[in-house]
Amino acid sequence: MKYLLTGVAAIALLTACGDKNKDKDGASPAGIELSDSKLPGVKLRKGDPATAPAVLSAFSLDQSGKGRVSFTGSEVKGAKAVFKNVTLVSAEEATDAEGVADDGELHLKGSDLKAGEMTFEGLGMLNGKPNFSKIVLSDVSFVPKDPAENHGSSKIKSMELVNPSPETAAWIASLFGKGEAMDMPEGKALAFDLWSMKDVNFKIDEEEGQKGDFLISSVDVLGLKDEKAAQMGLKGLKLNMIDPTDNTDLKASLGGVDLRGVNLAVLKGMSGDEAGSGAVASMLEVFQNDPANPGYDSVLIDGLKVAVSGADFDMPKLSSKVSRDKKGRAVKVVTDPFKMTLGTSEGELGEKLGAQLALLGYEKLELSGQGEQAYDPDKDMVTIAKGKNFWKLDDGFRVDFSGQYEGASAMAAAQAKAATDNAPADPGAMMQDALDKMLIHNFQLAIDDDGFLARGFNAYAAQSGQDPQQLRSQVAGMMAMAPMMAAQSGIDPELVTEAATALSSFITDPKTLTLTLAPAKPVRLADFADMEDPSALTKTALGFSAKNE
Repeated sequence: MKYLLTGVAAIALLTACGDKNKDKDGASPAGIELSDSKLPGVKLRKGDPATAPAVLSAFSLDQSGKGRVSFTGSEVKGAKAVFKNVTLVSAEEATDAEGVADDGELHLKGSDLKAGEMTFEGLGMLNGKPNFSKIVLSDVSFVPKDPAENHGSSKIKSMELVNPSPETAAWIASLFGKGEAMDMPEGKALAFDLWSMKDVNFKIDEEEGQKGDFLISSVDVLGLKDEKAAQMGLKGLKLNMIDPTDNTDLKASLGGVDLRGVNLAVLKGMSGDEAGSGAVASMLEVFQNDPANPGYDSVLIDGLKVAVSGADFDMPKLSSKVSRDKKGRAVKVVTDPFKMTLGTSEGELGEKLGAQLALLGYEKLELSGQGEQAYDPDKDMVTIAKGKNFWKLDDGFRVDFSGQYEGASAMAAAQAKAATDNAPADPGAMMQDALDKMLIHNFQLAIDDDGFLARGFNAYAAQSGQDPQQLRSQVAGMMAMAPMMAAQSGIDPELVTEAATALSSFITDPKTLTLTLAPAKPVRLADFADMEDPSALTKTALGFSAKNE
């Protein structure tokens, strides 16, 4: 039984305070903002007072200590039950001295969950199986069995689970019972209308001197059904850690994260986590039929700051939205303009990073970017919009890219299958087949120098004792030799000469280096990967041009 997410901590799939769907101010439960009309509301299922006692018995809650749960008092009225001073005793796991179980997973070892109050609403049999509409745990803490292991504190103000699926309810019942707890349900079996935690407060105070605290205002998952969540949100994260054993201090904060229309099968596949056969099939189907699907409808990250021993990262906002056709397929992904900064402050890593930045003449790095990609499902064509896809380093450079290619569905499906447990022993043939189906219609890369080349040459020259201008001339001279070398390999001399001339010009007098492919007919990506006949990739066939203007 995995005890970090199942057992004690898995009860985090259970609770938050409040008996009504909205509070006295009319706010939605557990901090969920339902201003977006696409988000579903949360309405409690009706219970059945006649079968409520049978449900409590199935959950080992008809008397204190019948299962792993004990309490000092309880009150049952109709389909509602309230338990006072609740303790959920942790299940025993075979672990080593480091708290790693036999299955290799890290677990929350030797801690019991305590709650000031546990409330059930809507108790009753649902399709012949014990269930409930809502469970609430308030004033939750995790208490080590051994007082010597009490190095800090773990508290959660409230946790809530609303309208779980029968499989999810059965899993919770197994956590409360005496026997071996079930594995947490996966795939479509894991479903509920709302899961929420509020005011998470973990503090660390280790004997070796490590100290810190981890705070979250709220975590919410709304409308999880068929491996899709209507909304996943987090607000008010703060993390502070000090480790004197390696002289490290960490500070991080996050104003919030809001994801809408989350496809858990896709995200799980992208993360590389193990998935069951059903999840694999679902993931492959998505990538095959909807290759532009990033696994969400929209994502908003607000106020991310991370500082590690003087190395400071700051991203005020990142927003991305997906447009879909009438069949629900992703046809456009737009990432709004964003900025991020990497700087330094007092600390060991800050000093090292500052020294490296100083070599290039920077005090900090300020990056910005934007993205927009469209997908035509009928043509299997991806369009990277010109002027709307770039990366920029202030006082450094700007890289713009655009183009069109087809065959995205085959490549996406091959990559997804290669990441699964049932991937071919030799995925090379599968990937080669996908490459054969990918056709480049056009592509353009533009690099606008704003002093970065000069900074780079100056930094290298300072370390090597060379003159920066002489160094430029040497590199430009190497570019001039490229056509001679290309002639020996069979590559089109006209293509190489134009590319080398543009690169040499960019090195000596950097402006905007633009490389373009505009073939009269689409070119297979496999032709570039294989290079079986480089002479066929001529300047004319590729529609290649290179310039520095």
